[in-house]
Amino acid sequence: MKRLLFLLATLALHAAYADSAKQQRTLFFGKDDRVKIRPHAQPWRAIGQIETASGQICTGSLIAADLILTAGHCFLNEDGKLDAATLFSLALDGEQATIRVRPARVYVEQRLFDGIKIRADGMIIAPEVAAFDYAFVSLAQPLPQKFKPLPVFQGSGRTLRDALQRKHWRVSQAGYPIDDDSHLSAHLNCRVTAQFADGRLGHQCDTLPGDSGSPLLLIHGKYAEIIAIQSSAPDAANRAQADNMALSTPAWQTALKRLQNQRR
Repeated sequence: MKRLLFLLATLALHAAYADSAKQQRTLFFGKDDRVKIRPHAQPWRAIGQIETASGQICTGSLIAADLILTAGHCFLNEDGKLDAATLFSLALDGEQATIRVRPARVYVEQRLFDGIKIRADGMIIAPEVAAFDYAFVSLAQPLPQKFKPLPVFQGSGRTLRDALQRKHWRVSQAGYPIDDDSHLSAHLNCRVTAQFADGRLGHQCDTLPGDSGSPLLLIHGKYAEIIAIQSSAPDAANRAQADNMALSTPAWQTALKRLQNQRR
């Protein structure tokens, strides 16, 4: 098993690597509600796994023919330096992937790195920089047209709140977690519990290390759109005090548009 980036929590809650099955179960909300998904159709086919130079892994989503969306903290190594992306495996299913491609560049906010504290057993993101926990990874070459990117929710925090209300605050999440990092696991119809002014969403989707950067989706029949990416979770001991945190599209929408304009 690859060495994983074990994550963090905002609001001064420390997150540690779940080094036992019991601790992993504690990170879930009562029970493990995840299901295995074969990523052979949308939206699951556009979700993949990112590996870095140090061997850390996170989950990423194809949002353009040559662009991946994931979490920014995925690219900070133990020495506090940029940990370059080395491989993106799209629609990984066991030993098979639909395609494996080489990343070219990581776009991440330096302000995020400035606000991360590294400890022997994990990381903590200062609350004032939590809204910068996103990254875009460009690929060395665009993927063929048959690989369809996932659309990103467009709109303000208020527009997103209205969309979530129409769905009764239910979303779906999918990623490549530590307990089976070669198969896609999804928590369907999980609950968003809070929306914060800085763009974060509290939620109760069952995630583990390796799910960092995984998409939270609003699904409308056969159509799905990314509304947020998984950012952080408390450690097992603090599960009762805090939900997981995701970073919603209004927090990074402007940065994405700026990047797209620069690359034209």
